Amino acid sequence: MEKETVIANLRAEISISESLQEFFSLFEDNQNAWFARQGGDIFLSEFGHEWNTNFIEVVQNAFDAYFRHLGLSENLLPRVMLTDSRRGSWIMEAALTMFGTIGTTYTVLKGISELPELADGLEETKKRIQKDLNDRFRKKIPERIKPVFSNFKEVALPTTQIPVNTVNVTFSIDARPLRGLTPDKIKSHSIHLSVGVSRSSLSIENLGETKIENLRIGLFKDTAQRHSWSFADAFTKNIPCLSGKQSISLTTGEFRAEINGVALDLSDSTSLYVDCWLQDNSGIYLFNFYLE
Repeated sequence: MEKETVIANLRAEISISESLQEFFSLFEDNQNAWFARQGGDIFLSEFGHEWNTNFIEVVQNAFDAYFRHLGLSENLLPRVMLTDSRRGSWIMEAALTMFGTIGTTYTVLKGISELPELADGLEETKKRIQKDLNDRFRKKIPERIKPVFSNFKEVALPTTQIPVNTVNVTFSIDARPLRGLTPDKIKSHSIHLSVGVSRSSLSIENLGETKIENLRIGLFKDTAQRHSWSFADAFTKNIPCLSGKQSISLTTGEFRAEINGVALDLSDSTSLYVDCWLQDNSGIYLFNFYLE
């Protein structure tokens, strides 16, 4: 999979306007008027996918124009990727990303502008994008409302009564990831492990392709949640090698206390907090479990 680098984080929120809430209140006695429930938030949620699509389209068009104006090649234009959407009223979060590593992205963008100036310019597009989003959603919302309530004939309402100002839209851009880009070569490690714990056993799976060598395992057992760990206090076992895609299952009795060699026993009748310390040549990783 090709690497992507985030250069900005984006957030937009659509909320029902006061005038549209008043309009929806005309249906409050109609139990079938689902679209008017919770002040219109249910309506926004029902068509969330459509709002997401329009949000991405408007924002992508704006950033395409911004970077084209700076001379960035068409095949290098950043793309907007939706990362989350949820009710409350309707919130959309996205990342502006570029294909390539951090170093590659730095080199490409440095070729068209100094990064602080580029970040400032990116953040200055906020007002124009917010206006474009307002215009788009104030057009789209009535288009969706009209057919939805048209079946409620017991409430005679001409379509002209739908307010002009149906929603409020807020939009923000956080360009700190762009400001933080660096040409320095970054050292990195990654971990691809799946760990499972039961009263009688521990299973570890290497989800990656790279071999994990000199794996040290430490298990901690407590009736209260632990907030500090020392490997010397753990019940331990060493695994010389765990190949890519390989799994291993170990009984809890195979783990011995570093201090006195006593075997680990998780057969207590009480609930237990069991923490698993994994350490290889690159780092230390901690997994927390609660056994009821």
